Amino acid sequence: MPENFSVNPDGLQNASVPLVALAERLGGAFKEAAAMLAADGSKAWGNDKPGRQFASGYVPTAEDILTGGNGLSQVLGTSAENLRAMAKNFADANTAATQITGRLNGQTGGSGGGSGRGGGRGRA
Repeated sequence: MPENFSVNPDGLQNASVPLVALAERLGGAFKEAAAMLAADGSKAWGNDKPGRQFASGYVPTAEDILTGGNGLSQVLGTSAENLRAMAKNFADANTAATQITGRLNGQTGGSGGGSGRGGGRGRA
């Protein structure tokens, strides 16, 4: 028999707020870092043999870090959107279950048009 679980839609919605803020801060920081790196036209490591050796390791790594940081920012933003969608879906499902249970109770001579215990707040 499945275990009961409960969901707090308001809590899911509230949990999305700091994720949005973090996604925006990280996205801004990585965009700023990318702009600073792109603006450095002189390439401080130079064009001699040691400078080219340094650049061969540094440039791809820096690009990977910037790409990863931007990806992380996008994942956090998407996670926040998903939490908001989950909150809405659970709230909508709970409302629908409560309405259906109320109608069924009315049809079967139960408690009438009451709440019908449609699973409780976010319960499934």
